[in-house]
Amino acid sequence: MKCEFQPSFHAKDQMVIRGVSKKEVKDCILKGAKRLQGKKIVALFGKLEVVFIQKPCHYFVITTYWR
Repeated sequence: MKCEFQPSFHAKDQMVIRGVSKKEVKDCILKGAKRLQGKKIVALFGKLEVVFIQKPCHYFVITTYWR
């Protein structure tokens, strides 16, 4: 089963503005260190941070930014 990656409109805009690829976001979510921020999860991998909400096999990306 392949998990779904669903960025918000804001996340898509930020990915383009900041030069972040879809692969970098997926790597950050799957391999990065994670911490909770309320109901959101913040993943850090290298210098990239991704804020997302996880449902079973669905990753709803809220925003991305370089640290």
